[in-house]
Amino acid sequence: MGQIHEIALTIKPTLSCNMKCRHCFNGDKINTHERIDKNEVIKFMELACRDYKDVKVTFHGGEPTLAGNEFYKQMFQVQHELSNQYGASFSNNFTTNGLLLDEELADLLIENDTLINVSFDGPYNHLLRGNSEKVYENILMLKEKKARFRIFCTLSKGSCGHLQEIYNWFCERGLNFKTLPIEPRGYAAEESSLLMDIDKFITDLLSVYRYWITDKACCVRYYTFEEFAAFRRGVQFKPFWFRREIALNPDGKLYPFGRPNDVNFCLGRPSEIKKIEDCFSSPEYTRMLNIINNYRRETCSMCDSCGTCNGVCYCISLMYVDNDDFLRYSCEKANKIFTNVLKINDEIRSDFQSGNYDKYNDTIKKMFLQIGQNDC
Repeated sequence: MGQIHEIALTIKPTLSCNMKCRHCFNGDKINTHERIDKNEVIKFMELACRDYKDVKVTFHGGEPTLAGNEFYKQMFQVQHELSNQYGASFSNNFTTNGLLLDEELADLLIENDTLINVSFDGPYNHLLRGNSEKVYENILMLKEKKARFRIFCTLSKGSCGHLQEIYNWFCERGLNFKTLPIEPRGYAAEESSLLMDIDKFITDLLSVYRYWITDKACCVRYYTFEEFAAFRRGVQFKPFWFRREIALNPDGKLYPFGRPNDVNFCLGRPSEIKKIEDCFSSPEYTRMLNIINNYRRETCSMCDSCGTCNGVCYCISLMYVDNDDFLRYSCEKANKIFTNVLKINDEIRSDFQSGNYDKYNDTIKKMFLQIGQNDC
């Protein structure tokens, strides 16, 4: 295991869903009828506790609420028992469309300090999703209960030009959020009317990023821009993508990351392996790494953003789809974002080095003052 003390587990109780969002990255390509075997989940978490002290669990899908509240009561109870037995610490994420979030489940997630991620696109939710009023009602319920939650807001062609309005909408309601640009995968790959012009999107995105860095009135967390503010030349973005992540699908099999395309790299079943570490030295995991590393060696080294990305964007994209056109699209978009955000961050860094930083918000001050101290 070396110096790696943490592992990220994705658990998908089902690939079924009670909504049919226009852009769903799963689409119709995966069997949606299977339900996960609880014994495989328990074995999966136990294997993780044997070798790792920090076990991060994300319940995903499909739609994870369809597994029912009793399933999660049992899973959290098992986590407590495993923590006592092995001395491991669990942290949980729960990613949902929010439609079936009731008070019982919300209380259970809150009791277990779970970070709840709700997919909801603010004032433009209706463009991609249904049941807007009910989901928003459940979001307000989470807020009233003081749950730990954030909103995942997908930006499409119809909404990306209104990013400032979307930002204001979330700020006015005190909702932490993250914006995610739509990608040509799943259903969205077949509906080009949802896809935005990359250059226009990036122009609008950077405009709001410049607004955010000096918005001292901002009282919510904008996770996308917090990630942007952490971009540094020569420092790899999201290095954890090359550490330890593994997913358990409803078919009872293990896969590298828990995205649709990684079903091409099956790593076995929890009941059939002795150690999770065996998965990371298996032929299929090695094959996946070879594909990624060959691309990084042949293509990434020529990219302007190599020092910051270092193949992370390709790795993420490959886990969704192996279409060459999409992979090029994803890399082009990522490179333009990295290149332009780094230029803005260079300006911010220069201001901090000269002591001219009063105009920035508290988040930027905290992030860049710390770096300035490290430089000294």
